[in-house]
Amino acid sequence: MRTYNRTDSVNVLFLMLMYLLLSGCQSMASDDPRSIWFRMPSGTELVLNRTLTIPAHRAHVMLQHGMASNAASEFDVACRFEVRDLGPRVIQPDTFTITGYSGQEEWENYPHTKRYYKIIRLQSNHQPGIMPMICEYFDYPIRGRPVTLSQIQEALGEYFSFIFP
Repeated sequence: MRTYNRTDSVNVLFLMLMYLLLSGCQSMASDDPRSIWFRMPSGTELVLNRTLTIPAHRAHVMLQHGMASNAASEFDVACRFEVRDLGPRVIQPDTFTITGYSGQEEWENYPHTKRYYKIIRLQSNHQPGIMPMICEYFDYPIRGRPVTLSQIQEALGEYFSFIFP
């Protein structure tokens, strides 16, 4: 019959501690587009399904609830599709390569309002001057959450669709 001594207890405690530390290093990344930890797979493309018109003296169009306009509500997720030069300009249907996808949050009016946003970096072989698309909303810090891909898809509506590898 084996007896346990103090060294055995220390070894077990050490192993449990190492297990907890190593499990804390696991990534929170998710394949679920509704998750705030969704990671955009490398090689993802964003397809513009319909033409977008950028009005004169502007360099962007806002997309919210599947509609394009010059402005959007700050408290619902809206995406700003932007070009380098002022319009008028018509953006033709195209497939954009997503070269970067990152999320951030920042204080807009401390301590009352935070800005939550995702930056989607786009590249087109046919249409130069496409700037990163920013999808954002403002909320109270206690209620606000990072923007999810599902919220972005709802904002873009039928104008854009994602193609995952």
